[in-house]
Amino acid sequence: RHEYSDDLILRAAYSTALNRPNLVDVVPAIEERDRGPGRREVTRGNPDLDATYSHNLDLMADYYLRPFGVVSVGLFYKHLSDVIFEVAGDRPFEGEIWEVTEPENGDKGRVYGAELNWQQGLDFLPGPTEGFGVFVNYTYTNSKADLPFAFGKVQLPGQSDHTVNAGLYYEDDRFDARLAYNRRSKFIDSVSLSGRDFDVYWDERAQLDLTASMRVSDAVEVFGEASNLTDTRQNRFRGASDRVIEREGFGRVFLLGVRVNLL
Repeated sequence: RHEYSDDLILRAAYSTALNRPNLVDVVPAIEERDRGPGRREVTRGNPDLDATYSHNLDLMADYYLRPFGVVSVGLFYKHLSDVIFEVAGDRPFEGEIWEVTEPENGDKGRVYGAELNWQQGLDFLPGPTEGFGVFVNYTYTNSKADLPFAFGKVQLPGQSDHTVNAGLYYEDDRFDARLAYNRRSKFIDSVSLSGRDFDVYWDERAQLDLTASMRVSDAVEVFGEASNLTDTRQNRFRGASDRVIEREGFGRVFLLGVRVNLL
């Protein structure tokens, strides 16, 4: 960490991390589905699954905007081993050929990219509007990982190339509110032994959320949340975005509550 000036701070870091498999992926459970002649499917866990290990390099520059704000630029690189994939394809099972879906370890992977961030309190606004502020964050990520069984390389599962977060917030002594927009590009969900045209992806999706809270007294706070205000849905597709296999939507979700501090 180096303070280049009172307002500019430079940071560099090396770290390691361990991502253990989900419990459901290592439990030796088997689910069989008979969908008619020639369409027998099985999903099973893999007790031999290894955790993913990573070496991480991060560089970050933060420039502080007086009196309340910051602009940040960051670069990152991760080297991965034993990347976990959900693999589907025709494989032997109980003496027959079934479509088997099972988590498997690939060999190596790498992730690199950049992050841009701006957060600014709009203190120059007059009167009660001086509590407003804005924030914007954009992350670009490029990822590749070796598939199990030396089937080539694909994008890291669950990793979007582009992620955007932006919002408007208001804060004062008793009330705060935040309107937040999030958008992420498509990402791979599971890979197929039959080739890349059969890999399954989740398509891009955007969501708008609102949260607010007001302190009624030192002990009582009222809060509310409204999720997915634009009622957006998400497609799951195989190979290409026009080959949709699932369309998922949960509608708008509203929550109102009270927090009481008895201490």
